[in-house]
Amino acid sequence: MTGIRAGTTSVLILEGALNLLTSLKRLFYRLNMFSKLLLSFMIVIIPLAVLSLKMNQSGENIVRNELVQSNASNVHFYLSSLETEMNRIIRVEREFTSRDDDFRKFGVIPESMDDYERAQTILRIENKLSILKSSSPYIETVKIYFPKLGRSLLSGSFGGPIPPDELEAISSTMKHSGSPFVYWHDRLFLGMVYPATGPTMSFAIEVELSLPLLREALAQMSQQISSNTILINDREGWTVSDKTLNPMISKQLQFISKTAVDGKLVDQKQITLNNEPYLIYYEHSTDLGLTLVHFVPEQQAMGVLKQYRTWYWTLILFCIIVVILFSYWMYLLIQKPMKGLIKGLRQVGNGNLSIRLEHQYQDEFQNIFNQFNTMADRIQTLIDEVLEQTERSQHAELKQLQSQINPHFLYNSMFILQTLIRQEDLSHAEQLIKHIGSYFRSITRNGEDEITLEKEILHVQAYVNIQAVRFPDIEINWGAFPADVLRMKVPRLILQPIVENAFVHGIEHIEGPGKLSMEAIHGDGILTIRIEDNGDRLDDDMIDKLNERLFSDAKSKETTGVINVHRRLQLKYGKSYGVQLSRGKFGGMQVTLSLPFIEETAITENALSEIAK
Repeated sequence: MTGIRAGTTSVLILEGALNLLTSLKRLFYRLNMFSKLLLSFMIVIIPLAVLSLKMNQSGENIVRNELVQSNASNVHFYLSSLETEMNRIIRVEREFTSRDDDFRKFGVIPESMDDYERAQTILRIENKLSILKSSSPYIETVKIYFPKLGRSLLSGSFGGPIPPDELEAISSTMKHSGSPFVYWHDRLFLGMVYPATGPTMSFAIEVELSLPLLREALAQMSQQISSNTILINDREGWTVSDKTLNPMISKQLQFISKTAVDGKLVDQKQITLNNEPYLIYYEHSTDLGLTLVHFVPEQQAMGVLKQYRTWYWTLILFCIIVVILFSYWMYLLIQKPMKGLIKGLRQVGNGNLSIRLEHQYQDEFQNIFNQFNTMADRIQTLIDEVLEQTERSQHAELKQLQSQINPHFLYNSMFILQTLIRQEDLSHAEQLIKHIGSYFRSITRNGEDEITLEKEILHVQAYVNIQAVRFPDIEINWGAFPADVLRMKVPRLILQPIVENAFVHGIEHIEGPGKLSMEAIHGDGILTIRIEDNGDRLDDDMIDKLNERLFSDAKSKETTGVINVHRRLQLKYGKSYGVQLSRGKFGGMQVTLSLPFIEETAITENALSEIAK
């Protein structure tokens, strides 16, 4: 019966758990993106926070023990270092008094020495005293007193006699105290008398220690403001502290020092001083007869642990706030850029190509926005190029119409024709009329944007033949034009403006016969046309400046000449093609046109023969 009830209870618990999970799942699906992010972060953060609390409490106990051990270790280390240093000084003093012949001899029979031997002995003693003084930073002065000499020797100089009360203090302390130190009139000595027993004293060594350095060394242990470190000699009743002590506290510490001497030599305990809890660390040195006591307020010693605990809860609160802000920021980081992108696409669809999207973070959305901006720039560039190409085509047509009524060229041609008729040179007059008719017939046919290179060259020949009547001594060299080159279609009026430029700025101004050459070659999918004259008005600097104008990004508004041809070729074929200027083999300007070679259908034999003529 009991088993059946237990099984029923388990089934009910399982069903309840499943129902709870189903309800949470439905609730999760109904939440918005921000709530989902927040809930996800809370699910992760709460277990981590609980685990961190346990680890913090464990760490707090470890740190507490480490602080206690650290302070006790500092007390032991300093006292051991001081004990080692003082024992070394005492050992040297004993060496001087028991084994050094100079000290004993000078203390017993200085009057038996001659002046030289006495001077040498004094120098040796002073040198040894100097070595002893420089051997420890705690030594303030080293002095040796010789009663028979009536004066004392210092490390580096002579001194007067030691005051009787000072000498008596050194002698009596050594006989009756268990400590090697002599504390007299706020001065601390390591004294030694030779011989230690007997009514007569041969000499006395007095090493005065630097109390400021001792206090400074003690202060290095007191990191907290209210902490103190003190050396106590309980039998003589003197102390050396890094700070001025309250008399009540000084008495309590001396009691602790007496406890250390009578009981444990090393210990730490908690006591109350002036109604404030303190942690006391002390250690007694039997060799020095001193007890080193270090005490610090418990609030300061363990305050770091309470501070850590406060920081921990502050950090937990800060993490909760950061989770909320971060979740919301993530929501904005995704949703806001998507809305901006959709808005930008709509504006581009409505024809607003000036819109540019900006994103301040280095992420995928920045790449998307950059590509969007590049796309908008490219569309705008293509539209601008189409508009410019249309504008230049219109300008070219306008130029053709203007060329139809160019009075200067027409009048020159008519005057030349009149001159030929008067001279009854009917053959040349007939040829000139033929060339003029061919020229004007070519420029009035403006319905085509592209013509074959054959027709373009025939138009140039008509222009050159007309100019040749004005300049009969001009030498024209037509290079070879392969049939497949002549079949290729090119933009209209790309050669005649170059040849006209050669006449206007080159051939018309030279003295002597003029030269003009034109050739076309192709290879590697590129058609190259070279037109060269022997004009002498352009130097290399002017050619370089013209090249800079050709290849600069600024769009020239000029509709004729070399710049117009260069821009038209680049708009049609791309930036890799166009016009380039250089110095030719005749010494004048050489204009090189480059455009892609596109082979067309066959050309008539008549065209080849016309070009050959």
